[in-house]
Order: sequence, then structure tokens, then C-alpha cells
Amino acid sequence: MDSCNAVFDRKEFEDAISKAKNTTESKSILPILSNFLIEIAPSNYTLKATDLENYISIKGRPEQAEVGCTLCINSKKLGDIVKNLSSATLNLSLINDSATGSSYIQIQSGRSKFKLTLSEASEFPAFPEIEEQMTKNTMIGSMLMEGLERTEYATAKDDSLNPAITGVNVSIEQDSQKPLVEFAATDGSRLTVFRKHYSLEGVENAYAQCSFTIPKKTIKILKSITNKASFVNIHHKEGNSFLVFEDKDNWRLFSRLLEGQFPDYKIYIDGTERPFQAKIQKKELKDLIRRLSFSSEGNVIPIKLTFGDNILIGESSDRELTEGRDEIDIDYLGETFSVELNAKYLKEAIDYAPNEEYIFISTNDPANGLLVHCKDSQEDSYYYASLIMPFG
Repeated sequence: MDSCNAVFDRKEFEDAISKAKNTTESKSILPILSNFLIEIAPSNYTLKATDLENYISIKGRPEQAEVGCTLCINSKKLGDIVKNLSSATLNLSLINDSATGSSYIQIQSGRSKFKLTLSEASEFPAFPEIEEQMTKNTMIGSMLMEGLERTEYATAKDDSLNPAITGVNVSIEQDSQKPLVEFAATDGSRLTVFRKHYSLEGVENAYAQCSFTIPKKTIKILKSITNKASFVNIHHKEGNSFLVFEDKDNWRLFSRLLEGQFPDYKIYIDGTERPFQAKIQKKELKDLIRRLSFSSEGNVIPIKLTFGDNILIGESSDRELTEGRDEIDIDYLGETFSVELNAKYLKEAIDYAPNEEYIFISTNDPANGLLVHCKDSQEDSYYYASLIMPFG
């Protein structure tokens, strides 16, 4: 007989599954991590998933639920079934088979009916809790997403010596009447920073100064669940194992912090005078890079740039001795200098720069790298910079 029965809006339930699926672990040696834990009550439900590095819980309301129950269901099978249903609602029932002593889930929607086996809910990992001593900051979703999108590309793919650089570092500081939030990422060959003053309008919690690093997988999860118009609470405590994000009415995400310290990077951006500075149209520089990228193989595209009076010369070659040379006009007066670097890094630095028309490239010595940067000329509300190191 049915010991638990609930009716769900299919689209809403599918959305919750979609948001949680990035937190499951299908290839883990622990099969339980490939499951969702669904806790159903008469007035609400919570869908949970974890890979032991990230723990997510998503809240929702069933259209109807008679009694509460807790179900542990394979996440991929449940997701595949729900997304292909054609009816507006689905009925999920826990069936206790007295003949065999086993239980299973029955999903019925319109004429479709499916039977799913259950895993043992008691084996599902326990979730951490928010500690009272944690510092709480509130960001609007668009603010968090903008900072991550402009810097994540520069994170290291993998670094066993310093895992901290496989994420984006976030620093929050009070500056006059507006908080200054800075995002930074590096892979050792480049360093990208995006800082911006944000309005406190609509924010419940005044900004508290702190710094933390968001792991790369957590960023992927945040992108899939964050509503850019909503407010995201961020809980952090120095020395704690977890960073916590939450949209208090919808979801909560615990992210295990990376080992090690993010590099003290600010001196490389702000602590160096760079007297050689060129102003360049973004489109023209991107076109030059594109034309000279015929030798592109993998992630390394060697290019030589020579800066002269109001001209930039680009040169490239490949293993078959195919050579290319191109030039564009720029705003630059000063000593002629050349630098060889990865054109892929330069293109990405340009692509993610906020300014639509111009970027600036500056240096004090090509051996110390090129700084690609721009800022808001109207209100000075943002600053973007990417320091790219040369070959050799």
C-alpha cells in the first residue's frame, strides 16, 4: 500500500533537479553520492545532493502531500524521467511491497508510469550547518556572477602544489560609502583582477571585510543556481572548513574551502609603475590576433608583439615555418619594445574586459609581463586588469 504520496509541478521539480545535478558524483567509489535525498513534508520538500566537496539543498513546495517521507533516489534516472514527461504534474508515491519486504518509488504522469528502486537514506552523508560566528555578507546575484565571469577563465586547471589557485579569490573591503569587492584568479602565467564598487541599495547586511576563495566546481554550481536579480547571502569564517552561499527562500550551498593560501597578488597589479602605455581599439587587436593564430595548436599560440610610435606589429610562425606579420594603428609614443607571449591569453584578457571599445596595455619592462587593463571613465566604479607573463 502507499505510505507516502506527493504531487509536484513538473517544471518546478525539474528545475530543482537541474540545479542540484552538478553537485552529484556519478564516478565516485561511494555509490550513494550518485543519489538525491528528497525530504518530503506536507507543506514543503527539500532536495539534497553532495559530492563531499559541495553540499546543496533546494527548497520547494509540493502541490499536494499527504504524509512526510525521506527518499534516496538515483539522480540521473530521476532527472531523465522527469525531463521527458509531457504532463504538467507528476505523482510520486512510495510503495511498500509487503510480499517482498522491499520499497520502491512509483512516478506517474498522465499515461506514463515508472518504477525506481531506492537506496538506503541512512547512508546519505550528513550536511554541515551554518555556525553562529560566521561573517555574513549579502550580494546581489548579478554582482557575484559578473565578478566570477570576468576572472574565472584565468584559474589554474589543476595545481597540486597550491590548490588555492584553482579557484577565484574574493575580497570585500569598505571604501567610503560603497563596498569594494575584488575578484582575482591566476594560473601562474597570468593574473586577472576585477574590482568594483557596488551599491548597498536593497542589501540587508552591511559589508564586512573578509577574503575567501571559491573553488572552480563551486563556481559552476553557482552559475547554474544563481538568479541574477536575487540576493545571495555568503557566510564565511576564518579557519572554517566551509564557505556557505544561500538564497534564503530557495537554496543553500556549502563549499569545502581549498587548501593553501591564495597568493598575495596586489603588489603585481597596483605596486608597479608602468610608464609604457598604449591605447588600442579592442576589435582591431582581436582581429590582428585572429589573423595571426594560424599556428594555433592546443592552448599555446605564440605571438610576438612590437610596440612602436603609434603602431603595433604582430608576428607569428609555426613548426612548418609558415610565417605571418600584421600591424595596426595604436595610440602609443615612447620607446620601442617587443614581447613574446601566448596569444590565447591575450585574446581571453581582451574578451573578458568590460570596456567595449578600447583597452590599455602597459609595462615597465616586457620581461615583467604586459598589463591589459581598463576602467570605468565615468564613475570610476570598476577596474579590470590582466597581467600576462611572456615566454622564456
